[in-house]
Amino acid sequence: METRTLSSQELGEVLAVALRAGQIMLENGANMARVEEAVTRFGTALGAERLDVFATPTGIVTTALAHDLHRTRIVRVVKTGIDLNRVAAVNALAERAGSGELSRAQLHDELERIARAPRRFGDALTVLAVGAACACFALLFGGDAADAGVAGVAAAAAQALREVLGRLQMGRLASTFLVTVLAAGLGLVGARGVGTPAPGLSLAASVLLLVPGVLMVSSVADLFRGDTLSGMARAASATLIIATVGAGLFTVLLASGVDLALATREPPPLWLATLLALAATTGFAVLFDVPRRALLPCALVGAVGYAVRGSSVLLAPSLPPEGAMFLAGFAIVLLSEPISYALRMPTSIFVIPGFIPLVPGVLAFRTVLELAAQDYTAGTATLVQTSLRVSALAAGIGTSQALTRRKWWPVTR
Repeated sequence: METRTLSSQELGEVLAVALRAGQIMLENGANMARVEEAVTRFGTALGAERLDVFATPTGIVTTALAHDLHRTRIVRVVKTGIDLNRVAAVNALAERAGSGELSRAQLHDELERIARAPRRFGDALTVLAVGAACACFALLFGGDAADAGVAGVAAAAAQALREVLGRLQMGRLASTFLVTVLAAGLGLVGARGVGTPAPGLSLAASVLLLVPGVLMVSSVADLFRGDTLSGMARAASATLIIATVGAGLFTVLLASGVDLALATREPPPLWLATLLALAATTGFAVLFDVPRRALLPCALVGAVGYAVRGSSVLLAPSLPPEGAMFLAGFAIVLLSEPISYALRMPTSIFVIPGFIPLVPGVLAFRTVLELAAQDYTAGTATLVQTSLRVSALAAGIGTSQALTRRKWWPVTR
């Protein structure tokens, strides 16, 4: 770590490296608190005395101070996604920066290498993983093998289209609409082709990859932490995506003339549902590009969270669904903490894929269908149920994080 007084130019270089680290994290799914922490860690490791950091979903404003000097810069974030392998790589680089083994130029080169690094899991494997995950969700909803097959094929095709549109740099809402139309169209055609008695179930599972579960939960978590601006911005983004998915579904239903109702069936036994949740979490962990050695721990976290929710309902029938969601969110972080400590990775690497099986995708899908059918009373009621369960899940995650946080742990949260 540098101890001598920095010049104005050197302070600017420190600020550029720190902001680039924060920009990469923000582009790849880190929350605001973690971004601000990363910027501060890089800046102080490189010789700045203090950094004042303000991160939003679309940019970062930072002032670096060293003795009588100060420099301020702003960076914009114009693309967002989820690549947890890059988040973990930046976190590991922050530890190396703190040890003083790398210069500013070397850190800058390493950050650029991380930003340009290809996904750990290739496109073909990601397509297969998403298809398998959505097939597992169809079984979790009570579907049979035919429902799972239809949902898996439709979701895999939709993910393939999303990757193509991503390479073409199409806008997020436009690509979401087109991917929804493809997934819903294939799901509907497939369900009719194999003669499933509840085509809405296959259709719901096939579009689950588009439900903005991470945005929904992180927006509530930001609001719980008092980060109102970020929470409201992410909530608005989630609302726009859900509305776009609804528009795609409505387009397909309008073109097909099908009056679709979503009717779930009896879910599988808890032991089987837990195994399906483990498989579904693995699929979404691949989609989120977690580090390879974190893949199985992520699957375990998702399975345990689902098992906690299911067992809570079975052991305490009077417990409301929101209470079960709270306990599941609490358990996810409680298990993720020691795993993140052992593997020296951010807790979010395990928490984000772990809560995906708990996101109330069926309720969100039903809300869209009811509002599209102009049944505003039922749609509003279902929307409230969805919001309450997402809030309970985020509250469980936030409460557990607050109780288990340890400043001396070698990884950032």
